[in-house]
Amino acid sequence: MRKHIGFLITLLCFSSTAYAQGVNMSVSAGWPFFLIPTVSTTYNDIEFYANYKVGLDDGFTVGAEKQYGHHVFGVFIGAVGARDANYPCEADDSCPPLRIVFTDAQTTQGLGLSYEYRLNQGREGWAFRAEAGYGKESQNDEKRFDGNVQVVYHF
Repeated sequence: MRKHIGFLITLLCFSSTAYAQGVNMSVSAGWPFFLIPTVSTTYNDIEFYANYKVGLDDGFTVGAEKQYGHHVFGVFIGAVGARDANYPCEADDSCPPLRIVFTDAQTTQGLGLSYEYRLNQGREGWAFRAEAGYGKESQNDEKRFDGNVQVVYHF
């Protein structure tokens, strides 16, 4: 519930700041977050954004990014990724290198870096995005690296 209230407060702050600058919207889908609506505004060629990630678990993110041609680089704080937090392995050989689960996933909350490739040099249109970062898992406070990938459409 606190995540939802935080999202609404930040959304209101972005809306009041962005009123003079213009509000941009985008929506994306990927793994481990299936739906990511994003609200953003641009100030001095830097795009500030807030989004809510829904998927294996959910999370809220705020960040800033700068575009150089087709490439966009950014930093963010919030939901980095989501994965199973309780996967017992008796030996390192018995643990698969990649395990995809649909239950018991917990969001990693932390700091991260993002990279996006936009098919157009402008903001509107399709893009591919990858995020990676380091933070704490939301249930057990274990520190870990995590990430996500997205296909984005900017309106």
